[in-house]
Amino acid sequence: MEEAPKNFLANRFFFSKGERASDEYDQYWIRYKPMRVLRKRWHTDHAIASSIRLLTFALIVLLFAVGGPLIGLGSMCTILGCFLFFRLRLFLFPTHIALTEDGITFHWLRSWMNLKSCLIPWSSLSHVNLTTAKFWKHTESRVEFNIVSATMSFTQRLPFLLLSPALARGWLGDRAKVILPLDGLASSDDRKRLQFGFQRFLPTYRVDPKVSDELQLSLRVESYTDLWLGALSMNRNRLRTDTLAQGTLVNHGRYEVISPIGSGGQAVVYSAIQREMSLDRPVVLKEFVLPSYAGVKVRKRVLENIQRESEMLKNLQHPNVVKLLDFFVEDERAYLVLEQIKGRTLKQIVEEEGPLKELDALNLALQMTSILTFLHGCKPQVVHRDFTPDNLMLGHGDILKLIDFNVAQHLESMSTHTVAGKHSYIPPEQFQGETTPQCDIYAMGATLYFLLTGKDPEPITVSDVKSVRKDVSDQFGAIVEKATAVDVAYRYLDCNEMKTELEDLRQTRYGH
Repeated sequence: MEEAPKNFLANRFFFSKGERASDEYDQYWIRYKPMRVLRKRWHTDHAIASSIRLLTFALIVLLFAVGGPLIGLGSMCTILGCFLFFRLRLFLFPTHIALTEDGITFHWLRSWMNLKSCLIPWSSLSHVNLTTAKFWKHTESRVEFNIVSATMSFTQRLPFLLLSPALARGWLGDRAKVILPLDGLASSDDRKRLQFGFQRFLPTYRVDPKVSDELQLSLRVESYTDLWLGALSMNRNRLRTDTLAQGTLVNHGRYEVISPIGSGGQAVVYSAIQREMSLDRPVVLKEFVLPSYAGVKVRKRVLENIQRESEMLKNLQHPNVVKLLDFFVEDERAYLVLEQIKGRTLKQIVEEEGPLKELDALNLALQMTSILTFLHGCKPQVVHRDFTPDNLMLGHGDILKLIDFNVAQHLESMSTHTVAGKHSYIPPEQFQGETTPQCDIYAMGATLYFLLTGKDPEPITVSDVKSVRKDVSDQFGAIVEKATAVDVAYRYLDCNEMKTELEDLRQTRYGH
């Protein structure tokens, strides 16, 4: 065990209080407090903790009464000794963990002790995963560092052998573990540092995705609302006021902007890459900038809506729905990170190539019903409210993807009582503030009208495809008309009913 140099300790980086971006740091220091772990375990069930105290007191009184003062005093000393023993064991736990470009070190920094372990190089860290342990009613999440220790000497292993068995295991063998309960991390800033350290120094494949998810979940205690409003309270100007330029780094250098894709409402969309040590993954960044004239209450409501929508989107796992990969707040802007799909939107296809053939539109319609059936079957139910050709992209293998949930429009409608969506694709009840799955069915019918005619339908009317294209079958025309019925009572009740009729049409007209 070595002594940590004083000047080295003075230069440790707690970036949340500094001016530098986190990607510029060459080390991250995480504070660890074992008492937080114990408090979490004991406070989960106050009844058990109180019962143990009561039984201990009753036992001492009983020993005094039965065995006399000598035995009673001896028992008190024994109990006190056990308490001191477990209390002293806390000093075996490290107080800080440093993640640097070279590897990990554990530090014991106290007023009377200034020591550190040997460096565990990143090459010796086989992988990092997440485990859970249950203590009474409390479930504890732990980050597990799996280390190849075959080449380490006994002197190098000694600090870890002295650690509490709750933290270090297997250090007499070739493979060892350091287990870090997340409850012991001192604050949300320490969770951030741990997460950014993994992102900076470790390839993605060596970190279990559950670790990042758990750290992200922990960070939500300090909500995006708090982050943004906290930044606003500093009364400083935004670092960036214009569209993000090519090469701009956001989220502590994790994402690099390539070029803007488009904009609308409160959102700007960018093509970007996710910077990782092992690969650069193309992604889409959707940026929301809060208007500077908005009051604090409006900002808070919008931010809460962004957080709620983002959490909902992250739970949507379907082959025809674009994946939400991440969301964060930076420089008074909120960002959604989405998977990037190579292809064209249905609107682009029709504008470039003209109206679709009936069979092509029919095949796309069946994929649309699959998407809406999934969304409407979620718990809680998800109603898209803007199911239009702009938000549907045809990618590789003719797979249709729902690429956008237009969070910005949803937020605007919630905060200003305007209607989300494009008017040609909105049913009457949605204008009146009612949102049901049948709103999406209407939008799907209007989308099919656009695919078959190349024109946006008339707002709040039944879409009559046959009046524009005589070659479309009567059955398909009737399906579009029923989907866009102005009166909800005459519209499809759900997508399954519509899907059945579409499949019957394809079978009878096209034989498959």
